[in-house]
Amino acid sequence: MNPTVIEALNVAAIGLPAMFGVIILFVALGQALLKLFPEKSNSAK
Repeated sequence: MNPTVIEALNVAAIGLPAMFGVIILFVALGQALLKLFPEKSNSAK
């Protein structure tokens, strides 16, 4: 395996979990905001 393939695998191994972590973090923040401010979400509907 040449170094570029190894480097790409290292980037993917670090980047993919980081992306999933960020997505989960945004979802958790959204759920927390809905619980903290139910009156805003109800008035928006």
